[in-house]
Amino acid sequence: MNRAAAAIFLVVLCSACPKRIEFGPEGQLTDADVVYQHVRRNQDNVVTLEGDAKLRVESPQQSGTIGMFLAVTRPALLHLETFDFFNRPLASLVGDGTRFGLYQSEGNTFYQGPASPQNVSRFLPVVLPGEELVAIMLGQVPLIPAERKTLELDTKEGVYVLTLYRGAATQVLRVHPKYLRVVKSEVRGVPGYDLGFDDFLERGGLIFPGKVELVAKQAATRLELRYQQIKLNGRPDLTLYELTPPEGAKVVEVDEVGRELPAAGHESPAPPVPGS
Repeated sequence: MNRAAAAIFLVVLCSACPKRIEFGPEGQLTDADVVYQHVRRNQDNVVTLEGDAKLRVESPQQSGTIGMFLAVTRPALLHLETFDFFNRPLASLVGDGTRFGLYQSEGNTFYQGPASPQNVSRFLPVVLPGEELVAIMLGQVPLIPAERKTLELDTKEGVYVLTLYRGAATQVLRVHPKYLRVVKSEVRGVPGYDLGFDDFLERGGLIFPGKVELVAKQAATRLELRYQQIKLNGRPDLTLYELTPPEGAKVVEVDEVGRELPAAGHESPAPPVPGS
């Protein structure tokens, strides 16, 4: 066999070899419940996040990338600010689990109303409840309440495959064998979306994904959130979640589906002039 043929043979041979898998300190796990409990603990230990990110949106309605500052605290505290290419503020959204407020710099308008999925998802082309949106931004996968679980080891991809079953619904979780964090979630049998997590970072003993991807196939929509400078589990700045319209902004009250209410629409009062 000449050298060229030998090289091709080695490439083909190595490509067929199983990926070397690095397991955690407990070694290879074979019990689905054990992996499930590890996954829950490891994704539930991040409670707050604050920092900068880039949001990439691909959908039939819009596509592009914007800069974002975000602060989220479980279960449903949410603060998002978006910026254009020149780092000029476009909009800011705040939710406290009960009420939401959205300020749009163009038009100097502040919308407020119930923190319904339609209202807290106004930045996105997909509709998610506030608690679910916060969880995903914290690197967590909403898990279906399983009646049964199975576990396999995918030696080709080098991941555990943990499958949750509930009635006609299944959720397939591909789990990192060392970090025991979900790298991909696929829900089938019920309306849902797929999640992907990558570029894991280690911050103070926490393993956290630097990239979060959401794919809603029915809506032909893909969202990709890439974190840049972030702080995890710090003391939350509660002033970021205050629902206060900017001075002089037009205030519009909306209902649960985002429709403007007839009686709404006034400007927030300006402060009194000293000596008047």
